[in-house]
Amino acid sequence: MTYERALLGQAEREKCSQSTIFLKGKSMSTKTAFKRVALVAAAALAIGGISAVSAQATGASDWQISNYLATNASAVTGSGSNVETATQIAGAANYVTLGAAAANAQAITGYSGVYFTITGGTTTTATTSGTVLATGTVNIATPAVGTITVSSYIIVNGAAATTATSTTTITVVASIPGTVYSSATVLGSASTLVGLVGTSATINAASDANFAVTAPAGASNVANFSVTQADANAVPLSSGNYKVVTASVTNGLLLATGATGSIATTPTTYLSGTPTGAVNFSLSGIAGLAGTSTVTISVNGVVIKTYSAIFTGAAVKIVLTAVNPVVAVGTAPVANITANTNALEVQEFDINNNAISANLGTISFTVGTTTVASVGASNIAGGSNYLGGGTSGTATSATAIGYSVNGLAAGTTTITAADSTGTLASNSVSVRVSSATPTSVVFTTDAASYSSGQAGTLTTTISDAVGTVPAGAYVVLTDQAVASYALTVGTLPGLLPLGSITVNDAGVATTSFNAPISDAAAVTISGTAAATTITVTPATFSVSSGASDAANAATDAANEATDAANAATDAANAAADSADAATQAAQDAGAKADAALAAVTALSQQVTSVLAKVAGLAALLARIVKKVKA
Repeated sequence: MTYERALLGQAEREKCSQSTIFLKGKSMSTKTAFKRVALVAAAALAIGGISAVSAQATGASDWQISNYLATNASAVTGSGSNVETATQIAGAANYVTLGAAAANAQAITGYSGVYFTITGGTTTTATTSGTVLATGTVNIATPAVGTITVSSYIIVNGAAATTATSTTTITVVASIPGTVYSSATVLGSASTLVGLVGTSATINAASDANFAVTAPAGASNVANFSVTQADANAVPLSSGNYKVVTASVTNGLLLATGATGSIATTPTTYLSGTPTGAVNFSLSGIAGLAGTSTVTISVNGVVIKTYSAIFTGAAVKIVLTAVNPVVAVGTAPVANITANTNALEVQEFDINNNAISANLGTISFTVGTTTVASVGASNIAGGSNYLGGGTSGTATSATAIGYSVNGLAAGTTTITAADSTGTLASNSVSVRVSSATPTSVVFTTDAASYSSGQAGTLTTTISDAVGTVPAGAYVVLTDQAVASYALTVGTLPGLLPLGSITVNDAGVATTSFNAPISDAAAVTISGTAAATTITVTPATFSVSSGASDAANAATDAANEATDAANAATDAANAAADSADAATQAAQDAGAKADAALAAVTALSQQVTSVLAKVAGLAALLARIVKKVKA
């Protein structure tokens, strides 16, 4: 095919309209005409041994962008800029200008311009595609909110790239980002940095979700709060566009940064002001004012979030708890015995029944029988130690105080606590001091019988001459406990250390196991006592295996089959008797039928005779009538 112009010169293309190019008297769209020109150019280059240019490297735009309203506009507009995103305000006369003189494209030898297509919009001349020379520009209209995509194909040596070499996304918004208020976010945290107001490092979504504050009345900076404002696209508002922030508290004082306003010195503190940026608050208590404090934060007249903090007052009640009511003879800590350590707990409460920190130096104790026990060392390590002397459970804290008990002699005594500052007396608790010398080991199971392999629980109870021993480890066996039948699963007590069993504050230890597989009328779990003064009571249970269950089931099935066969025989005999009765009835009926037939036959004969006589009489009568007429 021969064209009058195989390639359009730059001057000639500038003279062509945006919508139509004429070739050989035929009207074609710009896109169609350009593609044909590109094909001719590509063919010519191929003949000369030169291939058409491929798409440019990813990440660089084919355009320079202007009329771009992002806050960093100065950094991405002007000569040499290569960005692929733009933001513009919607408006009938607004647009984004794309220039084809991008630095990366100009650096390509033979570069002469860009062919483009538009999705989601048009140019300011209402076209959706076209060609822009290397020194030209095109204006993309932005009349309405939405997204416009411009795909471009650079032209090198007269040929356009076969795939898009750049995709520019234009976001059209209703207003300049960060200028129109849409929402506010409020986050809070318990303050761990006393004296720092609104420390951003402590305020985040995690601290807000776990917000919990309890502090003495009068404590300062016990909680921090931050308030941020954003537009509809979550872009933070810029200075001068913030809405009024207000905060109120029912009990306490607020200190704010980032806002103007007044702060009252009463429990009903109220803060109001127009922010100059993000707003931070700090909450402090008021000495002598205990109770729950509610913090309410509003933006633009709308409540965003509320928080609750507790301010505690002076102690009005002291509570004593015997965490371990049985302890051992000895001064805490007692070897292998955990019961004596932190055996008691002291806790104080204010008038609102809020737990408060007890004053260690003002707590005293009264022991009923001083020859039996005494109260030992205290511990308020804040979680590094546990009440009851264990390695888990309830940790001692800043409010609860754990006290150890020294066992002086076997026996029972009462203990009472007091707070000298408030002349507060606690309830009385009973503590038994054990010799901690085991005399009995009793094994029991949670069931008397198990099916094959069924899970069970073995309980071991260790007692002295008076009752259960205190929590701790005791060597009561010469070796590990054993079972007369091998258990499917389970480690029996006394393994580590050998013969030793550790019990809780109730004097018991539990072990899980699975019953043996085979039948057993009696499975025994026991052990050999470590001393002649110790009595070991074994646990006994039975096991019904799956095999015996199957045999029993088979026997039951056979018995049921026999019963069914007997029932069938009885039914057959009954059926035979019924058949004999039916035969006899049939025979009786046949005899009666024969008699009835004979009677009917005799009657028929009599009727026939009578009919013959009637016929003869009728003939005689006819002759008589004939003679009379004659």
